[in-house]
Amino acid sequence: MQAEQDMLVQAEECAQRAGFYRYLSRLFYKEVDEDLLAAIERTQPVLPLTEGMDETERAFTRGSNKMVKYAAQRNADTLTQSRCDYARVFLGAGSTADDPVSPFESVYTSEDHLLMQGSRDEMFRILIEAGLAIDDGFNMPEDHISFEFQYLAHLLDVEAAACESGDAKNVEAAHEASTNFFAAHIANWVPSFCEAAGQLAKTSFYRGLAECAAAWVAMEAQCYRRSVEGFDANDLPADAQVQEVA
Repeated sequence: MQAEQDMLVQAEECAQRAGFYRYLSRLFYKEVDEDLLAAIERTQPVLPLTEGMDETERAFTRGSNKMVKYAAQRNADTLTQSRCDYARVFLGAGSTADDPVSPFESVYTSEDHLLMQGSRDEMFRILIEAGLAIDDGFNMPEDHISFEFQYLAHLLDVEAAACESGDAKNVEAAHEASTNFFAAHIANWVPSFCEAAGQLAKTSFYRGLAECAAAWVAMEAQCYRRSVEGFDANDLPADAQVQEVA
């Protein structure tokens, strides 16, 4: 009975983590719009900073709160400012050779820091072997941070489903798959990307996103079974999706 209860708790943790990865995926996929800012204001609370937090937890909280407060304090100029900032940081409108910021893994892991290198090919192979495809209106390479977060969310969904069915063997296999993917395709470059993005961003929203995402990855690296207590992404819109091939 206790083992079954533990499995259900693990399933809920995986579902919460998958939801948070999808939330981050949406924020990196394209600039925020009025609906998304309104949803963030409506669904996400300002989190308390407590004495018991370590620095990574404090960074996560600070970053999240910057986004929430930005959404709550928006005005007629907010969308223009955020769109310009998104273009500057994530589309290269403000990058130079000395400060490359790119949401693609290949830029951080290839020898010459170029797009469409080995990481993209590896992600393409992973998706094909898993019977998945990317529903993407921008036709971006498969190693975009949004797609990698989406795929990790998919792996967590698989782990949650195995937990709910009580299949210990598949739980172990699914957990190993998500752990390996996190190490090979998230932890190896996202922290560097977030650091560069945070330095280039001018709005508190995208500085907060960079800080929050970097801290989230750090927490996941420290303890790969951590959830965001009380987080609910159900009301937040999504765009690009990793989905099964029909």
